[in-house]
Amino acid sequence: MAAMFGWTFLIMLRNVQVRVAAVLRGKLTNEYFELFSGGEPSELVVKTGNHLRNLFEFPLLFYTAALAALVTNQGDSLFTILAWSYVGLRVAHSLVHLTINKVPPRFLFYFLSNIILLLMWTKLAVPW
Repeated sequence: MAAMFGWTFLIMLRNVQVRVAAVLRGKLTNEYFELFSGGEPSELVVKTGNHLRNLFEFPLLFYTAALAALVTNQGDSLFTILAWSYVGLRVAHSLVHLTINKVPPRFLFYFLSNIILLLMWTKLAVPW
């Protein structure tokens, strides 16, 4: 959970960086960020913001599963391997999304991470 949080925090910092840079370069104004209207953000601003929002969608189910595993004492070595696999796949997804942004590899990492998440929840529901 700490690794996933750390990664999300780094992406938040990147989001701030690209937004501040856009304002400093005169591409956007602070007023744009009040209602997200009145200007056309760059692809980088949109992509980074979209990705940060993405890290608050399915990963919330990861945090919930990890906490549930801790509370129910199901955080065994298999669960730990699944959790680290999830984090690794989400980092890979981020790196593809925020760099080359090609859909096939991005989708592969996204899909595989959600399969891992499904396995985590299945393990919680029906202990192996």
